[in-house]
Amino acid sequence: MLTSLLSEDLRKDWLLHFSGFITWSVICYLSLANLNVGSEFYLKLLGFIVFYLSFAWIVFSDENPESIVTKVLLGLEIVTILLLISYDRYSVAAILLVLIATQLPSMFTRKQALLLMFFVSLVHFCIAYDGSFISAFFKVIIYFMLQVFGFSAIETVRREEKAKKELAAINQELLATRFMLKTSSQKQERLRISRDLHDVIGHQLTALSLNLEVAKHKVSKEFKPLLEDNLQLAKTLLTDVRQVVKEMRDEEQFELIASLESLINQLPNCQLKVISSPDINSLQLKQQLMFCLQEGVSNALRHGKANLFTFTSEKTDNSLMIELSDNGSANKAKSATSFGSGLAGMKERLIDFKGEVELVTNENGCTLKIHVEDCYD
Repeated sequence: MLTSLLSEDLRKDWLLHFSGFITWSVICYLSLANLNVGSEFYLKLLGFIVFYLSFAWIVFSDENPESIVTKVLLGLEIVTILLLISYDRYSVAAILLVLIATQLPSMFTRKQALLLMFFVSLVHFCIAYDGSFISAFFKVIIYFMLQVFGFSAIETVRREEKAKKELAAINQELLATRFMLKTSSQKQERLRISRDLHDVIGHQLTALSLNLEVAKHKVSKEFKPLLEDNLQLAKTLLTDVRQVVKEMRDEEQFELIASLESLINQLPNCQLKVISSPDINSLQLKQQLMFCLQEGVSNALRHGKANLFTFTSEKTDNSLMIELSDNGSANKAKSATSFGSGLAGMKERLIDFKGEVELVTNENGCTLKIHVEDCYD
């Protein structure tokens, strides 16, 4: 019941968060256990509470790790710990510097984090220095290396998680591209075969039928039955060829939404939500719209790491508006710039239908808008 109330990230990293809480609890107990209840006790208790509340906010909230609020809270943690170290009788409060180090990978680069840890350790050294350089140095260097270890461990986990997400996005994009290539090659091959049957074999059978018809009137009576049979066979073959061509062209008729759903269903962890579907009879328009939507899905995977797509459409008279929204979270400016050539290609595909294509970005993702003016069926 409790785990269902937690987000996926918290359920996945529950051991890490739990160990941080236990570490804080033990250090807090050791620092306060032998103190008499008084001003020093309450001030230290307040310091530990302020530290943990700041730590918990950074770890558990959905706030951007690079936001000003998060960095202010991190600064508050550092100042609080340094103050606790200054009045620590048992030299245990410095262990909490490791908890601070585990938060740095999400906020700073490696160089920035190491400089920050070095600066904090330098202040720690000034606090711990009691006239003996060697004693203070070894006391501080141990905690510094523990900070580096904690930072490195979390940084490695985050790097592997990032690489895994990038690999998943690339795999999704490859699947989408493979589907697009497969669909396109199949359609082109069917179209080529149907044209060859109609233009080559069909015309030759038609010419053969005409020649047999002429020959039937010029030969003697004894050969007319044979020519009649051959003429009938040629006409039957011509009818069969036309039927095959018709069936192949009928196969090209497809449903836009069904094809889009087929594409999305082949992508791992991706879903399509259809609000309204268009009623389009023009095969050529549906084919070009499908190519545009496939390009939109591919770019949403590549630039936005999207996994949820929403399709809506509105048709009035000969005007059609289609919107494909996604929940991508990539840099919107970069996405729009990288998507420029894709938009140009879509406009070229829809030029016969007076089509316009626009990419709109917002906080929740991107929306691909396709407006077609001339779509008579």
